[in-house]
Amino acid sequence: MHPAPLYLLLTLVLRQATPEPMPAPRPSCVDRQRIDLSARAAAGVQEICIAPGSLTGFVFDQPASVDLEEEVRFGRVLRGRDSISFVSPPDLAPGERLRLSVRFEREPPEQGVTFMLVAHPGQVTHQVDVFHDGRSRASLWQEIEEERAKNQRLGEENQSLHGQLNAPGGLLRVFLNGELGRQGIVSRVLSVNVSWNVENSLTILDGTVFRSFNSVAVQVSVKNSGTAPWKVEKAMLVANQGQRLEGIRFGPPQAIYPGVTRAIFVEARAAPGTPLEALTLTLNEEGPRSITMENIPLP
Repeated sequence: MHPAPLYLLLTLVLRQATPEPMPAPRPSCVDRQRIDLSARAAAGVQEICIAPGSLTGFVFDQPASVDLEEEVRFGRVLRGRDSISFVSPPDLAPGERLRLSVRFEREPPEQGVTFMLVAHPGQVTHQVDVFHDGRSRASLWQEIEEERAKNQRLGEENQSLHGQLNAPGGLLRVFLNGELGRQGIVSRVLSVNVSWNVENSLTILDGTVFRSFNSVAVQVSVKNSGTAPWKVEKAMLVANQGQRLEGIRFGPPQAIYPGVTRAIFVEARAAPGTPLEALTLTLNEEGPRSITMENIPLP
């Protein structure tokens, strides 16, 4: 057997010593990617996974113009003032790379940003959120915190409403609300004053006034003799000194239809010890008909 020529041995040695080229690393593919340009200023071109026929969108935190390499190959491209979305070409080869160049309106052209779209047959990034600088990030986090505080406040209000609905009723509820003093709740039946029935279509038939530890209330029965429904939209209680009482609540909210009599209950806050001798009650609808009851005596 003849020995191998020297040049063949050298060729085999060189082939074994020369490393084979390593394939380019593939980008890390996630469905939604967040890119902070200020943090990645020195990181080079950012790679984004795309796949043939799949949708990918970019959303920027400020207005920007975008150039897409070989745009004619893309099936659909939709541009907004601060966004772009596209369907990647169906003929993409694995590992093919296309540039997406972005220029923000507030920046000079030479400060544009380039993203590399890398074809990946198995995975795709569907949305890329691009943040330009720290101020925008701070604004975003402030908005998130405000929304979180709002949701917490709504949750607390919802919990409070559930607590009120589940609270005990009857005198126990009145006691827990601080309405029961040593004298309890006192009342006085009203004698109807002819001056109260000045509205011909509305008649006051009877009434009662109540006084608790920190509130006063008036209940009147009103008959609607007119031809149109009457509904209380606004109620007011004024003390004899001309002071308008706060915390007005009234009900029920339903209208009184023609020929119907219904009791209206109006309540207001009155601090303990407040000198009250008489009240003036006013009930108004959206229209012209109203009721005014002056010099209502308290118990």
